[in-house]
Amino acid sequence: MDEKTTIAELKEAVAAFVAGRDWERFHTSKNLAMSIAIEAAEIMEHFQWGSVEEGQKLMEDAGVKAEVGDELADVLIYCLSFANQAGIDVSEVVRKKLARNEERFPVEEYRGRY
Repeated sequence: MDEKTTIAELKEAVAAFVAGRDWERFHTSKNLAMSIAIEAAEIMEHFQWGSVEEGQKLMEDAGVKAEVGDELADVLIYCLSFANQAGIDVSEVVRKKLARNEERFPVEEYRGRY
């Protein structure tokens, strides 16, 4: 589906969901930023006490993968809600950030390093 769905379509779907419930008044920058962090922490809980290898193995379990996918969806939904609320063009800011990161982390210097 990623190949066929635009960010604009996702933003519109999220906006319609929020509007249908009259939640715009609750979707402040502060509330949405906190919600993004909370949902991201729920992803981290799945990997909290395991090694890198154990985390990779966890993602082979269909049930765990579905749970992590649900949490990732929550993060993305809140991010799109934040973008809607703040009037941020997601494609534009991602492309600009990638361009800055290309300068900060040249391939020849950072390939294979973190």
